[in-house]
Amino acid sequence: MNRFDRSSLVRGHRWVRRVGAGAALFVLWVAAPVALAQPAPADLPVTRLVATTSGLATFEHAGTVTGTRELVLQVPEEAMNDLLQSLVLQDLDGGTIRPVRYDARDPLERILASYAFDLRGAPGLAQLLAQARGERVEIEGPRSLGGTLLSVERQQVPDGPDTWHLTLAGENGLTRLPLSEVRSLRFVDDALQAELDAALAALARERGEDESRLRLVFEGEGERRVRVAYVREMPVWKTSYRLVVGDGQADLQGWAILDNPTDMDLEDVDVTFLAGRPVSFVTELFDPVYVERPRVQVETGRQVVPEADAGAFAPEPEAQALRAAPAADEAADAALGMSAAPAAPELAGAGVQSMAQAMRTGSAYAYRVDEPVSVGRYASAMVPIVQATVPALRTTVIDPGTSSGTPFRAVRIENDSEALLAAGTVTLYDEAGFAGNARLADLSPGGDRLLRFAVDLGVRAEREQRSEPERLVAARLDRGVLVSEVRQRRTVVYRLTRDDDEARRLVIEHPAPAGWEVVSPEPAPARTEAGWRFGVLLGDAEPDPAVPTQLRCEGEGACELEIVLERVEARRTQIANLAPDRIAVLLENVELDRQDRQALERIAELMGRVAELDTAIRNQQARRDDIHQEQARIRENMRVLDRNASLYRRYLADLEEQEDELDVVLTAIERFREERASAQERLNEAIRQLSAG
Repeated sequence: MNRFDRSSLVRGHRWVRRVGAGAALFVLWVAAPVALAQPAPADLPVTRLVATTSGLATFEHAGTVTGTRELVLQVPEEAMNDLLQSLVLQDLDGGTIRPVRYDARDPLERILASYAFDLRGAPGLAQLLAQARGERVEIEGPRSLGGTLLSVERQQVPDGPDTWHLTLAGENGLTRLPLSEVRSLRFVDDALQAELDAALAALARERGEDESRLRLVFEGEGERRVRVAYVREMPVWKTSYRLVVGDGQADLQGWAILDNPTDMDLEDVDVTFLAGRPVSFVTELFDPVYVERPRVQVETGRQVVPEADAGAFAPEPEAQALRAAPAADEAADAALGMSAAPAAPELAGAGVQSMAQAMRTGSAYAYRVDEPVSVGRYASAMVPIVQATVPALRTTVIDPGTSSGTPFRAVRIENDSEALLAAGTVTLYDEAGFAGNARLADLSPGGDRLLRFAVDLGVRAEREQRSEPERLVAARLDRGVLVSEVRQRRTVVYRLTRDDDEARRLVIEHPAPAGWEVVSPEPAPARTEAGWRFGVLLGDAEPDPAVPTQLRCEGEGACELEIVLERVEARRTQIANLAPDRIAVLLENVELDRQDRQALERIAELMGRVAELDTAIRNQQARRDDIHQEQARIRENMRVLDRNASLYRRYLADLEEQEDELDVVLTAIERFREERASAQERLNEAIRQLSAG
């Protein structure tokens, strides 16, 4: 075993983040405590790295130690939370791991409040000395002075800045001198001077030191294997693919991009790329957490002043209860800009071999690289993880939900392997060279994806939509509630025009609203998470077995695909809230069982009778109002006429006739109201019987 060399070990095993880069900084070295005179432990290099797509990575260091050894980890404070919630220690050959110790971090305000001098508000010299009144000091200035600090006073000067003065009490009495004349000052009490030095040191640590030390002790005998593993912040690993499209198949090549934003050289590391979405969060484990507690005053007896004796003592008032103070409460991936190549590159048999074995884990897919990987500090590496030939068919896709339905050249690839193809960008090539960029979502084994990579300039598509009136198709009564089924229909027409003579497979991705079904065309379209896929063949193109063909356009010019969607919606309406004409429509157009029909006919009859009586009452009330208006006009005219005038007597006769008619109208209103109340009661009883049945 090589002799321990601290400087070389620190250079070789630092876990660092670049300043401002957002990753963690770790420095690992092996230090022998003075009390343990043992040979130095072996090196603990990084032997395994598991990169994830959630912004974290697992690092594992492994090596051997002899006897009882202490490992000291220097960790930046911003990385302590991740380490404290993920650190795994293993002593694999019979040793024991002692408790981990580290320096806790208290808030600076709380630390400074514990010293004799309060430096929290950045006090000046005058404010600092005001805190030390009563302490003995030694001052160097125009002359040397010693004494007890009595006061620090500010003196206002007209037309000038304020001045500060110190007052000392010494053997010769009180001495006053300007603070500006003090060149140096020290406290005679060494303990007080140490408190000031400690408070200043705490400020310096908070400003300049951003690391904490963890002490790991492996206790045992002999040489043993040990491991240290932890999770730390790291850039997500990225995937990029190259796809050379052929006739019915395509060569697929995938690369994983691993970034190492540390000053640690990763040499011959076992690397695994994890494709999944593990949940990750930061728990505040490093900062001490204090609970704000209520403050309760000490209960004391109430002080009572006795009064002069008046023959009897007044009863003593009860002591008031003291209340406790309340406690205080707490993107889209960027496309690869590749220049067009003169021809499609050869991916198969070109020297690039997949270096990874794909496997399924409990929560994700993993690519474990077969060979050790080396990545220099502040460097990145591309590791080939996929080299395969996959089924692929060229097609044109029309999706009204994106780019206003612009036709896109696409290729449908199938994952016929047993490994997940992780999400990433795809650069496509065809016989002419560079064909375009596409985005690939996670593709599970057995699944397929349409990769859109270029606008199809040879096809135009127009979309028209129309809706039909609703139609009542069924109804039934359920305890006083009418349950009706209403059919809604929507027709969408895609008008397709080919501007060249190229045969094409065409896929129309039509959205699938919730509750709607396809009535036509036949056969039924393929269903995806996003909607339906309808197949159209332009010219003599061969169909895609994964997309049923609903239309074949043989000749030139436009052709149309008509899609009819239907939804049946159930509605519930209280019978009492239905209008008679609505019930009449139901009775005329909907099949009902005999009992329901009879009940509805009876209710419709009673509703009609109530409506007739309401109309009769309104008519009689209108006639009553007309008579009252006419009588008011006649009486107004009679005021200016002589009582013996013939016109006056005529008006008087008209009033008598109107009064007779008014008696008839009022009698009719009363009779109609009684009949309506009776009819309404019969209607209510019919509805109650229907609800009870």
